[in-house]
Amino acid sequence: MRKWLLASAFVSVLLAGCTEDNTQKSEAVTKVEAAKQTEKVATKQQITVFVSDEQAEYVEPLKVPYESMKLSLIRFIYDEVGREGVGLIDYTIKNNDRTLVLNFDDGIFKVQGSAGGRMFMGSLAESYFANFPYIEEIILLHNGSPEEILDHVSIGQPITRKQSFTKPEN
Repeated sequence: MRKWLLASAFVSVLLAGCTEDNTQKSEAVTKVEAAKQTEKVATKQQITVFVSDEQAEYVEPLKVPYESMKLSLIRFIYDEVGREGVGLIDYTIKNNDRTLVLNFDDGIFKVQGSAGGRMFMGSLAESYFANFPYIEEIILLHNGSPEEILDHVSIGQPITRKQSFTKPEN
């Protein structure tokens, strides 16, 4: 369908170039712009990310628009919920697509305290689990190393779907 729209727009532009009539030229440009807009709309979607609640006790869902042509979904989610100053160096998916490994820079030391660590891990884990149903665990690394460096962020230890960072339902 997209190819047909673009081909039609291209033919319209060619036909517009063969005539002096400005009306046809403006219609052709309008069709090309409409085709571009249709293409953009088709790549936008709503995804769910999780952010800290007001008390920094639990994470709660938030719907955000995601345009798939701009960034990979993994990078986009990190940009939405990652802690400022904590850089995501890279990521890999291993173990038959069941394990997501996120590799952070030294900014990880900026995550302070047990509440900060819980919100950091919870926002990431719940956001990735919500958008990647086949991922069963997430492993956080520091500069490629699984060595435990903080007592409040699980470096090297898997975060699993069984863990919950959301408020329990009553």
